[in-house]
Amino acid sequence: MRSISKPLLKWFDQFGRHSLPWQAPHSGTTNPYHVWLSEIMLQQTQVATVIDYFNNFIQHFPTMEALANASEDAVLAQWAGLGYYARARNLHTTANIIMHQYQGNFPAEFTQVVALPGVGESTAGAILSISFNQNHAILDGNVKRVLARCHQVKGHYGQNETLKQLWRLARHHTPDERNADYTQAIMDLGATLCTRSKPNCEQCPIQSDCLAWQTNTQSEYPHPKPKKNKPTRTIALLIYQNTAGEIYLEKRPQKGIWGGLWSLVECENDEKKINQAIKKFDKNAQIKEKLATVKHSFTHYHLMISPIIVACTTTKGFQSIAKLKVGLPAPVKKIIAKI
Repeated sequence: MRSISKPLLKWFDQFGRHSLPWQAPHSGTTNPYHVWLSEIMLQQTQVATVIDYFNNFIQHFPTMEALANASEDAVLAQWAGLGYYARARNLHTTANIIMHQYQGNFPAEFTQVVALPGVGESTAGAILSISFNQNHAILDGNVKRVLARCHQVKGHYGQNETLKQLWRLARHHTPDERNADYTQAIMDLGATLCTRSKPNCEQCPIQSDCLAWQTNTQSEYPHPKPKKNKPTRTIALLIYQNTAGEIYLEKRPQKGIWGGLWSLVECENDEKKINQAIKKFDKNAQIKEKLATVKHSFTHYHLMISPIIVACTTTKGFQSIAKLKVGLPAPVKKIIAKI
């Protein structure tokens, strides 16, 4: 089984992405801080979405030290909308670890990098490959798709044996030379040609090596995850609003959905529980308006949100909508925009 690295690198030189904001400038010097940040942002998120978030994040936190010295609220505020908020909290924690344990220098040993919060084997390999040109294989979602099609790997990669086989293939194809370019090249191939639907096989540089192409079975690989019906959960979000038009927000627990973000007060979507919560907050408060239900989907379930505007007489802890500078969950932003 020959390696796909040579035709892939030849294609990358001509058609690969070379101007992403976290890539090395013409000087050739790669900033490990930028690479690490981009790899964390790219977990579960596409490049097109990440670019603006990355640029904005770097503008607010241009260095590892700036990120470490920032408050968690400030970090979450710049992350809001990107989802999977544990990533942002892990970034902040990691920045402090690097400042205190590694004197502000991103570690260059695999065991050190993979031990950092939120960094798995593939992410660690990508960071060290791109930043330090070390020889490490990677296996992100794009690479899994390319290898599954190329070798007609059976089973979903959530299954242990399938994942082991994909790792073996990833290591086999990873070259000793130009490792950093190869790492970027195979990610680019999956992102631009070997896409989930309607892959552009006609332009693929490893077409002759691809078993799926030869048998016209591209749409069958990778094998899908066995489907499960997503459950639906319902909640009410209470929009406490005072006479000045300000609203009351509370910080959510670190664990659970929207961890560490600021949100409207959550309550069971039950009339009795809602009234009890309102009277406990402000005995003189009254329901002013019930807004249309908002649906927000997570990986494992759908969330149906019933927003309720509650007129209050109290002012303690309320914030001006126009001056909000804290991280808000995406559906909470939408709800507040309707007020």
